Amino acid sequence: MIIDTLLDGAKNPLYPALIRHTLQAILDKKPHSLPTGKYPIQGERVFFSVVEGETRLLEQQKPEFHRQYIDIHIVLAGEEVIGAGAKGLALEMTGPFNDKQDVGFCQHISSETLIHLHPEELAIIFPYELHRPMCTLSQPAALRKIIVKIDSALLV
Repeated sequence: MIIDTLLDGAKNPLYPALIRHTLQAILDKKPHSLPTGKYPIQGERVFFSVVEGETRLLEQQKPEFHRQYIDIHIVLAGEEVIGAGAKGLALEMTGPFNDKQDVGFCQHISSETLIHLHPEELAIIFPYELHRPMCTLSQPAALRKIIVKIDSALLV
């Protein structure tokens, strides 16, 4: 997992070029003015969605993980808490993995760390890293964010 800002992440020379270019492509599209919806960068291999919703209490949100895609969560408006766990934690699944949507849900995250994101901040979450997005520790509130999907096969 990596925590950063959108602007700094787009120019961080230590990140893979694909991640930097993806973040820059989002900046170039003026993300605060985009309506909700899906935006391709490289077809289904690299894309992002602008979403609006309401945060939920942490204990109400199921932990999830992905096998294929790297997630990048970018807050545009509001605040988000993401519960997170490192790769390699036990995956106590609540049901079968959904290959079509590349998502599996788990019972809990042992040794959970909380990531607090504010506008323009992001979290990069790699395959098999458990996470609970769209959370709050207090009152549910409006959240506008971007969720980026990058096919991890493009980085190897």
